[in-house]
Amino acid sequence: MLFTIVTVICFLVFFAGMFTGGKSWREVRELFYGNYYAEDGLINQTDKPNSKEAFQNCIDNGIGIKTEVFYTKDNRLAISTYNNLAKEYGVDKNISDCDMEELEALGIMSVSSLIEMVDDTLPVIFELKGSTNNEAMCRSMADVIKASKKKNIAVCSFNAGIMSWFKEREKDIFRGIVSAPAKEFKNLPKFQRWVTGNLANNYNCRPNFMLYRNRPQSIFVKFAVTSGVLNGVWTIDNAEEAKRLQEEKELIVVRGFMPETVHFKDLPVIATPTPAATSKFAQAQEQAVRQRSISEILADDEIDVLPEQDGVFDELEAEMDQLFGEAKEKATEIIAKVKEEAVEIYDKVKEEVTEAVEDLKK
Repeated sequence: MLFTIVTVICFLVFFAGMFTGGKSWREVRELFYGNYYAEDGLINQTDKPNSKEAFQNCIDNGIGIKTEVFYTKDNRLAISTYNNLAKEYGVDKNISDCDMEELEALGIMSVSSLIEMVDDTLPVIFELKGSTNNEAMCRSMADVIKASKKKNIAVCSFNAGIMSWFKEREKDIFRGIVSAPAKEFKNLPKFQRWVTGNLANNYNCRPNFMLYRNRPQSIFVKFAVTSGVLNGVWTIDNAEEAKRLQEEKELIVVRGFMPETVHFKDLPVIATPTPAATSKFAQAQEQAVRQRSISEILADDEIDVLPEQDGVFDELEAEMDQLFGEAKEKATEIIAKVKEEAVEIYDKVKEEVTEAVEDLKK
């Protein structure tokens, strides 16, 4: 019985951790919150996707940009809808097999050139596509963003491992996870399909925002939103649907049309306690502060600081530091022990489940 209870508790804790959002500065969240983003820069159907003309059109209209990034042969970051160039450029070759100079000759822009072009006029979200060396790609992307010193640049990916890299090494870069219902990931094993489609990989990457396909969401995805991630959607191709989603979404990716307004809601203001909500004591203290300033109190001849009181606060502070240090050490020991026990329980449950499955097969 005890074993069952402990197992259930461990799985509940792990389950809750799966849907934990990443922390981010409010000033950065405000840059991305409540905005429309043009997929591949397309707000005009006559523009070529990811072209300078399309991006300039976004800049002129003040709408955010969301686009895809691939890693080139010479370790650069190229902007394109697809890795293979045949569909859009008539060249049967992958970006990963090309140098940036070769791609620029086709009119393909680099990440750094788009950041320079946009400057700080509007938010940009770069979706990183997997490569043969994801770590090198992530490092290149982080270096470009840091060199620009811009806060209006975010990264996202379907690949939770890519976002985990940013969580571990570049936490200050705004990051997000892209996903869709599990049934759409037909090329993945069933369990991984479920994990990806239900955002169970959030535990590893702690995203600041999510972009989920415009499809019905499972209860797990709806629960993930409560962790504090910005709730985004991709990709909307008509203005009526986009307008309908403004109430429930914080980021909306569109393609092929210009929304009525590029910014549809503001980040909620943090409420401050009103006098009516505060205690009588707090109100009295506030009134006292208004009546006598600190300078007046310090200047009052009736108030004496006794010499023997000097250093009392220093001693208290030292004692508190010591207590906190001891508590931290104790907590670390407990956490390590619980973690070790949880791993043992997990392995045992996994072994039992495997045996049960094998028995069923027989």
